[in-house]
Amino acid sequence: MNRNRKFYKKSDFEKILREYLKQAKFKLEHEYTGTREAMKLVAKDKTREFMQCMDRGLNQEERDYLSTLIMAAMYQSFCYGYGVGKVEGKDESRAFV
Repeated sequence: MNRNRKFYKKSDFEKILREYLKQAKFKLEHEYTGTREAMKLVAKDKTREFMQCMDRGLNQEERDYLSTLIMAAMYQSFCYGYGVGKVEGKDESRAFV
């Protein structure tokens, strides 16, 4: 166990995490285009699964809205995962958010 862990003040941790969130968003928009496209495909598949599971049809506007909502959640999850991973890698300890 690493006893030389660095503990951040809440405001410092938030600043660091926000910076890493910005980095993740930039990378997702510019470098990880394949990942972004994969998220779009997964969102469309999840929308289709939702329609089958609920046995309910959705018009094109509703399908697009649901897919966009799912994609936004996946983007946000990616960014937070990236940010927390960077924090953990920086001070070699687990981060609890």
